[in-house]
Amino acid sequence: MLSKLLKYELKATGRIFLPLFLALLMFAGITRLIYSIGPEKWDAPASISMAIYIIIMVGMFVMTFIMMIQRFYKNLLSDEGYLMLTLPVKPWKHILSKLLVSMLWMVTSGIAALISILIITLEKGDITKIVVGLLTVYDQVYEQLGASMYLLSVEIIIGVLISLASGILILYASIALGHLFSKHRMLASFGAFIALSTLSQILFTLIGLIPEAYFPDIHISSNDFIGMQHLIQWVIAGGIIFTGLLSAAYFAITNFILSKRLNLE
Repeated sequence: MLSKLLKYELKATGRIFLPLFLALLMFAGITRLIYSIGPEKWDAPASISMAIYIIIMVGMFVMTFIMMIQRFYKNLLSDEGYLMLTLPVKPWKHILSKLLVSMLWMVTSGIAALISILIITLEKGDITKIVVGLLTVYDQVYEQLGASMYLLSVEIIIGVLISLASGILILYASIALGHLFSKHRMLASFGAFIALSTLSQILFTLIGLIPEAYFPDIHISSNDFIGMQHLIQWVIAGGIIFTGLLSAAYFAITNFILSKRLNLE
């Protein structure tokens, strides 16, 4: 059933995002074409094309954020919730499907933005220079870190994804908590977000003091960064675990409210 929920969510949101991505890349190509011909000859069209490109770029990220909130609230906490939550599907599957699709579109938006920027800015031969530069950096990093470079890379990717999930789930938990109130639910959701964010930041700060308390003589500088790679990997792993626990807590709060305390009146 989770796969069906994912398919439904992708279909519903793809009708909005795919045309946005296409429009972004199209206007990036038009802008590049005009500038390659010579913007001095096409001053007004170049300005218009660039303005539309920027508007679409900003709109894409804003729409991603709005859609993430709107899909969760409308499908599960508005009148549609009567229908969605009567399906033979556990609430956690609804939450997970919306989380995964939101993460997908956020990552895809970033990739589309990067590709569009490259379309506009890259000159002839730049791709070769970039590839050579990346290979050079790879060789230098591998020479210093060895095979542990791959572990560090995996940790960074996991850390980014976990952080992205945590950012989405804290919004879901805030909206769900705000929905417990009979009046001023949007204001209550905002208050819940402030409270959860503050609590999370306090916990993060307290945990961050642990290494300093137990290892007061440790100092990391640019000169010994490579030598401290194992400690850095442990720090990143600790950050992943902490963020993962926060994400699990936000998920549990949201699931509990949808399962036990939901009030759609």
